[in-house]
Amino acid sequence: MKWGVQVVKPTTYNTESTSIMLQFPNGRYLFNCGEGTQRLSFENKTRISKLTAVFLTRVDWENMGGLPGMLLTLADTGARNMTVCGGPNLTHAMAATRHFILRNDMGVGVKELRDGDATAAFTDENVKVTPVHIYPDGYTANEQEKGPDSSKAAVIRKQLMQRAFGIQSESEPQHNSGRKRREPQPQQKKKGYYGQQCKEAALEELLQKLEQQGEDTAKKRTRSFDHDSKQLNNSEMMLPPTVPTPVALCYIVEGPEVPGKFDVNAAKALGLKPGPVFSRLVKGESITMPDGTTISPEQCVGPTRPGGIVLIIDCPSVAYINSLTSSMQFTPFFEDKEKQQRLRLIVHSLGAGVAQDLRYKAWAARFPSNVYHMLSAPEFIADNYPFQRHLRIHSSMIAVDPHTYIQPQATSQAELPLGSFIESKNLILPSSMATFDIEPKPKLDESAVTPLLTPQEMRAKIQPSYDSSVTVQPPANDDDLVVCPIGTGSSVPSTYRNVSGNIVSVKGYGGMILDCGESTASLLKRFLGYPQRNHNNTRIQQNYVEFMQSLRLLYVSHMHADHHLGAIQLLHDWSQQTAHMNPQPRLTILAPARFWSWLEDYSGVQNIGLHRLDFINCSDIRFADPSFEQAGKSNMANWFRAERALNKLKADLGLSDVSTCSVIHCPWAYGVSLTHSSGWKLVYSGDTRPCGNLVALGRAGDKPPTILLHEATLPDDLRQDAVAKRHSTVSEAVAMALGMGAENLLLTHFSQRCLTLPRWYHANIAQVKVSHYGILAANNSLAAGGNQTMDSKMDEFADMDSKAADEAELSESSDFGDTKGIMRNLKVASAFDLSAYGPSDIVRYKTNVAKLKRAMFEEMKLFIAEEDSEKSEEIPANTKKSSAKASKKGAQRAKAK
Repeated sequence: MKWGVQVVKPTTYNTESTSIMLQFPNGRYLFNCGEGTQRLSFENKTRISKLTAVFLTRVDWENMGGLPGMLLTLADTGARNMTVCGGPNLTHAMAATRHFILRNDMGVGVKELRDGDATAAFTDENVKVTPVHIYPDGYTANEQEKGPDSSKAAVIRKQLMQRAFGIQSESEPQHNSGRKRREPQPQQKKKGYYGQQCKEAALEELLQKLEQQGEDTAKKRTRSFDHDSKQLNNSEMMLPPTVPTPVALCYIVEGPEVPGKFDVNAAKALGLKPGPVFSRLVKGESITMPDGTTISPEQCVGPTRPGGIVLIIDCPSVAYINSLTSSMQFTPFFEDKEKQQRLRLIVHSLGAGVAQDLRYKAWAARFPSNVYHMLSAPEFIADNYPFQRHLRIHSSMIAVDPHTYIQPQATSQAELPLGSFIESKNLILPSSMATFDIEPKPKLDESAVTPLLTPQEMRAKIQPSYDSSVTVQPPANDDDLVVCPIGTGSSVPSTYRNVSGNIVSVKGYGGMILDCGESTASLLKRFLGYPQRNHNNTRIQQNYVEFMQSLRLLYVSHMHADHHLGAIQLLHDWSQQTAHMNPQPRLTILAPARFWSWLEDYSGVQNIGLHRLDFINCSDIRFADPSFEQAGKSNMANWFRAERALNKLKADLGLSDVSTCSVIHCPWAYGVSLTHSSGWKLVYSGDTRPCGNLVALGRAGDKPPTILLHEATLPDDLRQDAVAKRHSTVSEAVAMALGMGAENLLLTHFSQRCLTLPRWYHANIAQVKVSHYGILAANNSLAAGGNQTMDSKMDEFADMDSKAADEAELSESSDFGDTKGIMRNLKVASAFDLSAYGPSDIVRYKTNVAKLKRAMFEEMKLFIAEEDSEKSEEIPANTKKSSAKASKKGAQRAKAK
């Protein structure tokens, strides 16, 4: 049976874990799943649907940060019965995700491979995986880390994990021994721990339910309304405490036995004819001849041999080298000839400095000369930008406006040459999509590897078919408020947009982060620069470390995974980068109460600086308007604690007001308003339907929002989906800005189905209404002749020839032209990843929108052509002609969108 190793992502200074996948015809096994793994799998079209098991070399966020998001995606595609293996605290880490994951029909099993446990191995029909535990110098494993864990706390952790992910079929044996042993049950937090959802949001949500029942709404991936209450029950169950462990696991992976070679001549000599009987003999079955003679497989099939072996080494730092090199579990590979012959590949996943240490180099050189060494270490891997499709379109947008769209930091040069590791003719540098065959014989295949272009090379390669010069020279960095979207997509990361993440650098004070989806920290390193500053970014004069040291606020709008899965890595980095400072700074967390519970639970697995975090429950600082809701104080003690933290936050960032409001999306979803003493005001919607609470928050005070950062998940023609999933359409977001009198609107959080820039329509804006305010645009005079509906404008495009339709689609009038009267002085821009928007940038967006649309349009054509090219390689030649016609129709449909 053919099987091998595929590289998902190597270790770099930006992505500090190595992910590889073992591929068999009937299963796949992923080793490590750090942040960005899922997005890379989309970029490279790596198939993860047949994932059988995931193995973690360390139970920390560097190695498992992409796992919760991937499990959510796999569950929604119907994946079932998966196993996750790792060291101590793995069950605790998985159970902690119950605060935002409820997929109890998936059936995820957790297997802790603990030191000293004779059963600590994973075995199935394809592989046997044996762990090797290593520790840093001076550390001795305690009793809680060794041997099987059958404590009451372990039982409770398993129960809570199963409530979130369900029970694997056939993994839980049924015992019928008469009397049933009573298992310990998790305790519930104090009633009302998370506070109550505000009446206004509950009322508007009821109206949304009624509206949803009256329409033919889309149900795909839409959770039932009692889903949140079930998840709340899980979240309220207390997880027993634990403490972090530094153990790292290396793995010895043994493949299945290789069947002996079938001897055709021997079979014919025995009177057998080619056909099904040959296959039966290869499978180990005996054959009875017509004369009664029995032919056994041994008569014409050679002996089986043990399968190949792969070693996966994780050595996080030089502190682990002594433990690794002294482990007796590797001794057979130096002394046993059979093991030496079976060993095919060693994957070295190493922290900075390990590959240059003489002790490690001497140990690696002891392995047989026929063994291949795949070296994944940051000094040897060029830290290039892996998301090439995003880079391609981003480079086109930089050509239009280099002040708004920031070129990410990347390099094609490694610090050290591969040959400086050890002397061997079998050294390999890992690249995403490279495969190494273990059976039937060792072989490296890099045919699927796409060479990565640097941002400079990509900009030199693209040749815009339009004038890409900057139309208006921007003012010299005089915007007091600049919002930098790091991710602008919704739900799951895609090749073009990462999930939600926004940063604001308050001049003279410090930094803020508004939502923090998966890979926010990694993309921030490229946006700001790490370890050196990104000199292409003229908007924030800090590198990643400096921004982390100046960070004063992390705001999380709600508990959906695409808005906070990047927070753990970011907090871990913040804790490390500020640990040496005197005095050590503190960081304010403004979020729903359930987010703090998640941080408390996970802090038992990994240090995230919890003791230096000041928490404010969004519910405790809700905007109090007598006509809407009373400010919700979960209890007086919490309120006084929140007030102290709020006063410190205002002083840290120069803010005169910080307020939240409940919005319509899920329980404990919030919008936020931040007003600065210098005069600017920023309102961020989070995820929501059009909401009277948010309008009131924006209108509060004596100044309208300088910038409203509002979600615009779906285009207007998918309004029914927006109602079902409790999101806003583009025109609804515009109406919300008009309703609160915002000066500038920045649209974000776009559906990954929508590549083109969003469009809004007069008639749709004019129909948006919320409770207490009615129609939001009612006070704006309608422009004469500007009341075309979206459908009539699409009909207008349909009557044009192809070229004219393209020009109409790409012109600015399709967005701004028919809405000038209703929008008055509102300026609107559509956000894209790794960009910066102050008021002057949003004004300039209107001037450049036609060129930006052209860039999007050209990328869409390239994407369609690439998809068609890949499909044409998989279909018979006589069907390619009809496929080309279908592709042409698909391109025409794409233009219409």
